[in-house]
Amino acid sequence: MTSFPTDLTDQEQQAASQRLAAMADQFTSDGDIRSPEWRTAFLATWRHPYVPSYYPSLNEPAVLCLGEKRAAWLEAVYSDQTLITKVAPIQLSRELRPATGWMFTSSSTLPSLMLKMLETLEVYDGCRVLEIGTGTGYNAALLSQRLGSEHVTSVDIDPELIDLAAERLAANGHTPTLVTGDGEEGYPRRAPYDRIIATCGVSRIPAAWLRQAAPGAIILTDLHGPIGGTLVRLTVDAENTASGRFLPYWAGFMNMRHTIEPQDAHNTWYVDDPVTSSTDVDPMIMQYERTFTFAAQWQLPDVQWGLATLTEGEWRTVRLSAADGSWAEVDIEPMHGAHRVRQDGPRRLWDTIEAVHQFWHDNGKPGYDRYGLTATPTRQHVWLDEPNSPHRWTLS
Repeated sequence: MTSFPTDLTDQEQQAASQRLAAMADQFTSDGDIRSPEWRTAFLATWRHPYVPSYYPSLNEPAVLCLGEKRAAWLEAVYSDQTLITKVAPIQLSRELRPATGWMFTSSSTLPSLMLKMLETLEVYDGCRVLEIGTGTGYNAALLSQRLGSEHVTSVDIDPELIDLAAERLAANGHTPTLVTGDGEEGYPRRAPYDRIIATCGVSRIPAAWLRQAAPGAIILTDLHGPIGGTLVRLTVDAENTASGRFLPYWAGFMNMRHTIEPQDAHNTWYVDDPVTSSTDVDPMIMQYERTFTFAAQWQLPDVQWGLATLTEGEWRTVRLSAADGSWAEVDIEPMHGAHRVRQDGPRRLWDTIEAVHQFWHDNGKPGYDRYGLTATPTRQHVWLDEPNSPHRWTLS
C-alpha cells in the first residue's frame, strides 16, 4: 500500500494497519464483507489519503491531518463512520435572511455501508462500472483495486472534487476515468456499463443510466425524495427496462446536484386563517418510523417535512410544506388524546398522511423489501409486493 503523500510515521502506519485489519474482521463477521476479493481490496486500500480533513458537524471547525488534532483525525478515518468532507453556504428562508446556513455537499460514507453496497453490486473480473458521485475518490479506489482502473468510470458535478480525487488516486496507483459532469447524464463515451452504482440520492432513475446499461446490468442507487427512501437494486434487460426491489435496510445519501451551488429550499406560505382539525396519528412518526415515511414518499413526492417551533429547548410541531403553497403543522404534544392540526393551501397534506397511515397499517406495516421499482426511459413506478400490484405509484 502507498502511504499518504505527507507520510504517516511508522507508529501511525502500524496503528492504521491494525485498525484497518480490525475493521475488516468486524465487517466480515457482520456480513458486510462476504467475499475474499472485497476483503483483499479493502485491506489494500488506505482511506486516509482521500480524507485529509473532515467536519465533525456543520457547526464545528474542520479536523485536519495536521497539528494537535492529527491523532483524532487518524482515529476517525479508520473507524466506521461517515465523515463530512465539504460544506457550502445555503440561503435560509426569507424570514431569516440575511443570515446564511450551511449544508454538507460531500462526505466519505461509512466503510461498512460502502462494502455492503459493493458486495450487493456483484461485480466480476472484467466488469465495467460507472460510479455516480466520486466524492473523495475512496470508493473509486476500492473499485479500482478490485477490478483494475481501466474498468472504472466515476462522475461528479464538482470539478474540485474530481481534481483532488484524481491526484490522490494517482498517488496511490489508481487511474480510473474521472469526469466532471452531471451524474444524471452518466458518461456515454465509456458505455455500455455492466454495473452502475450511485452514492447520491435520485428521485427517479435517469434515462441515461438505462440507455448506458448493458443487458443484464445491475443498477444500485438511493431512490429518495424529501420524505423518505432507501437503496434499490435493479436489473436492466435488453429493452432498457430495469426492475428490482428495494434493499431491506435503510441507507441514505445526499441528493444528486445538477449544479455545484446548493439550491434554496422552497418557502412555505402561511395564511391568517388555516383549516384547524385534530388527528390521532402521532406526528413524530415522521421522525421515528422510516418504513412509514418510505410509504408516504410515493404519495407526497414533492413535500418536505421537519421539526419546527423550537421553544424552551424543545420542538413543538411537525411541519410539512410543498412548493405549491400547501402546508400543514401538527402539535407534537397531544391534548385530550389528539394532536392539533393546522393546514392550508391547494392540498391538505396532513389528510394524505392520515390516509397513508391507514394504508400502512392495513398492509402490515411493510418493510422496504416488499416494495419494488420498474423503470423505463419514459415511465417509472414503485409497487408493493409484485410489479402488477394494484398498489402502484408513478414517479414524476
